[in-house]
Amino acid sequence: MRLDPAQKDSLIEEFRAYLDEWVESDVEESDTAVDLHTLLAEMAALKNEIRLESRQFKAMLEEMRQFGEVLREQNERLNRELERAREQAATGKRQAERGLLLGLLDLRDRLAAGVDAGAAHRPAFLARLVPAETRFADSLAQGLALTLRRVDELLDGHQVRPLEAIGQSLDPHRMRAVGVAAVPGQPDGQVLREVLRGYYQHGELLRAAEVIVNKKA
Repeated sequence: MRLDPAQKDSLIEEFRAYLDEWVESDVEESDTAVDLHTLLAEMAALKNEIRLESRQFKAMLEEMRQFGEVLREQNERLNRELERAREQAATGKRQAERGLLLGLLDLRDRLAAGVDAGAAHRPAFLARLVPAETRFADSLAQGLALTLRRVDELLDGHQVRPLEAIGQSLDPHRMRAVGVAAVPGQPDGQVLREVLRGYYQHGELLRAAEVIVNKKA
């Protein structure tokens, strides 16, 4: 069967179109395969990168945890040292204040003894004939009394209070018996008089009292 030129050209065009379509389809399938392989490779690489970053992140978290633990221990140690320093400073302050107050009490005892001696002193007849000496003795007694009052004000400002001992039963925690006396009608162990007055501060004993107690014969 012979084909005319027009039919022959038509068949050639159809075959060319079929070939073009087949080549384009093969290229698209090839490109799709290449893209899928690349995608899988990229996913694998991304997975490895995520795994590596996760390990690094966990290591960083562990380092931060250890660093936080070190900071916590250092903070606790610093707080303990600070509290210890505060306690030592407070103890040193109390000891220094106690020493100062005991010194003031000793000074008060001496001043009180001087005031009592001045009040009990009676000048002789000839001494009363010399007004200057009498005025000097009176001025000295007044000065001692004023100084004693000032010392008492200082002690009161530091909450130092005298210990009531006379008429009380002997308390070995606050009093020290330095002598005994027998007074009829008084209970055994009762404080009769003070040799040295005791004092306390803020409810704590500052100085024990030295007393004479009653002891029946």
